[in-house]
Amino acid sequence: MSGLSAAEQAQINLSLGAVVVGNYLSELTMGIVLAVAWSYFSKFPADPWWFKAIVILCVILCIADTVAHGIWNYDWAVTNYGSSAALEYIHWAIPAGACFFSMCGLIVQIFYAWRLWVISLKRNWILPTVVGCLSILSWSTIVWEVHVLTTHHLITDFSLVLPVTYIWLGCCAGADVLITGSMIYYLDLRFRIEHPNDYHAPQRFRRIIVRTVECNLLSLLAQVISVGLFIQRSVGFYYITTDMTFTKVYTFSLLVSLNSRPTDNDRETSRESLSEYRGGDVDLDPLSDKPNV
Repeated sequence: MSGLSAAEQAQINLSLGAVVVGNYLSELTMGIVLAVAWSYFSKFPADPWWFKAIVILCVILCIADTVAHGIWNYDWAVTNYGSSAALEYIHWAIPAGACFFSMCGLIVQIFYAWRLWVISLKRNWILPTVVGCLSILSWSTIVWEVHVLTTHHLITDFSLVLPVTYIWLGCCAGADVLITGSMIYYLDLRFRIEHPNDYHAPQRFRRIIVRTVECNLLSLLAQVISVGLFIQRSVGFYYITTDMTFTKVYTFSLLVSLNSRPTDNDRETSRESLSEYRGGDVDLDPLSDKPNV
């Protein structure tokens, strides 16, 4: 490294250093996702096949995302270490990672939208539709950004996607806020309004609400940090450190939400099993043939 100038060393620190740190976070969160996924399949072997298919698909996207970032880290930190020229070009893992996390985010938020429709006893279709539209718009903005990044080659071309990045953040944040607020309403506030004097939220409902709030705040925090760092050019390439965890954060949110349900051993009757996420002690006869969600 003695042959590098101070400017070149600074560029490496801001570019390569960010990729190395982001890769560590990517691998760490991948390990967490695998652990939580193992817990899900162990606790709920009788879940519907399409629940499992969604989880498997999201985990595969996480693995592909982690592998792509690992290759990017190796290319910059080993193969092209000390080469300032290599750091000026967009690595293929950047648009690939954006594809993975946008697809994973779309899947998870559409799943949450379906859940909102179910817990509203299939009466409120407007709210899930709004959540779905925000999710699709968010995914569409990422697709446009991927197109820009694949047709441009320099890291400096990232400035071209900045205006659209605000649209993506607004859509993601809006969908997360609607999901969280709706869960709180349908699993708690609705019953407090109907029974103002004697209602106490079941422990399982409180656990679902807490997990939903925690997970949505986690994804929102990661998105805000990424956009904030992207705006601050003085931090260099460090905004990608949170980008590398987005796919895992969305999958973690899905898995934690699924794992917050009581297992078969925790349920007293099969009717309690069917009431989960559908409004507690309300009449569930019209839903009695549906799987637990």
